[in-house]
Amino acid sequence: MKSNGKSQSNKFQKATTSEIIRYSFGGLGSNIPFILMMTYLNYFYTDVMGISALVVSGVMLVTRIFDAVTDPLMGILGDRTRTRLGRYRPWIIIGAPLLGLFTFLVFYAPELSESAKIIYVYVTYILYSTFSDFANIPYHSLTPVISQDPNQRNVIVSLKQGMGIIAQLVITSFGLNIVEACGGGRIGWAWFGAMCGIIIAISFYICASSAKRYDNLSTLPEVTKETKVKISDQLKIIFKNRPLISLLVSFFCILLGGAVSAAVNVYYFKYILNRMDLVMITSFISIIASVVVIFIMPPLAKRFGKKLIYIICDLISVLSLIVLWFQPNATATVLCVALGWTSFFSRFPSNLGWSMLPECVDYSEWKYGLRGNSTITASLTFTNKLGTALGGFLASFIMGLAGFIANVEPTAAVKDTIVFLRFGLPTILTVISALAIIFYNIDNKMIQQIRSELNERSAADNAAAASE
Repeated sequence: MKSNGKSQSNKFQKATTSEIIRYSFGGLGSNIPFILMMTYLNYFYTDVMGISALVVSGVMLVTRIFDAVTDPLMGILGDRTRTRLGRYRPWIIIGAPLLGLFTFLVFYAPELSESAKIIYVYVTYILYSTFSDFANIPYHSLTPVISQDPNQRNVIVSLKQGMGIIAQLVITSFGLNIVEACGGGRIGWAWFGAMCGIIIAISFYICASSAKRYDNLSTLPEVTKETKVKISDQLKIIFKNRPLISLLVSFFCILLGGAVSAAVNVYYFKYILNRMDLVMITSFISIIASVVVIFIMPPLAKRFGKKLIYIICDLISVLSLIVLWFQPNATATVLCVALGWTSFFSRFPSNLGWSMLPECVDYSEWKYGLRGNSTITASLTFTNKLGTALGGFLASFIMGLAGFIANVEPTAAVKDTIVFLRFGLPTILTVISALAIIFYNIDNKMIQQIRSELNERSAADNAAAASE
């Protein structure tokens, strides 16, 4: 007899409310450094440390080349780890304090010669990126581990994105004020980086405690010669996974556009509008708009499907960007409404992307017999870092080519460049993102089928093992 959706959902393993709340703290630990780097790193390097925009673009590019090796390596290591503490939690426990430390060091500006300063920037940012892998890839890998229920996964992702919004609120709305309150300049940024580093470490430790019941030695399958997976097979599950490829391309475009926009945001308010006071106001409005999404996304995704909501909201979000692209000197009221509009609708695909990732993990196990939580997660975290860093690179490189000089009145060409990077390029990339996600072929009906068949396979394997 065919099961209805509700009865099928009841068969799924679910996390408790306490576990979900503690797991969501990973969203705080993950998003604080992410938003801090995306929002202020270019500005900090050029206007505080005094490094040229072209040198900054080189830092971003070299680090992403390094990530091309470390991200998949971390994914492979994560899926092959077998310890008393489990598969993923040990990496979070090790990575949390190191990520916090290097977040501080990135925003610590010692008095050095020009060449020594550049070396310091390269070393600290590359190590920050490496230890970000240690914490973030295992953290995101735990989502499909702690819950098998697709609707609860939507709630889990919404809550951890909600923690991300708290990080966004503090970093974007109050960050510059906190820096000034801590003494401003190099000292202020160092104190701000230290505070963020401490919160990052504590948040990830709370997150790791949530998965103790699901990620420990007793939950890991025995590894034999017959069940051991080749590294080449682990990597194949990325390139053969159609919905994952669609998601990676789409998410890359979103992140690239968002990173470019964030990298020039402070420049836009400082050099185009001469209204630095609006940074906090517009950030706060954008965050309020994003908060609303946390509550309405799960029921909308359940009712209409993630893919449809993703595409519609992607396309609607660009309307206000187009307005500001052609009217960059709009009044404060128009600016606040437009940015609030974009923040509200763009938050849907940003949240849904992480909710769709566990579906890609389930699809891989269902289609190819290989699960690869960390390997698949690493592909999205690499896409995440590639998009954000390439956005920072493009912003610095293009502004450098246009003739931007920090703290000097910009030319008309520089102003046009800032406006295009802030509104024009994100518009184009968001449209491409919507087109890419069309090829995502998992819907609510398919995920129910996948989970049902995977549960049947698991039950059959357990029965066979018990009879031996």
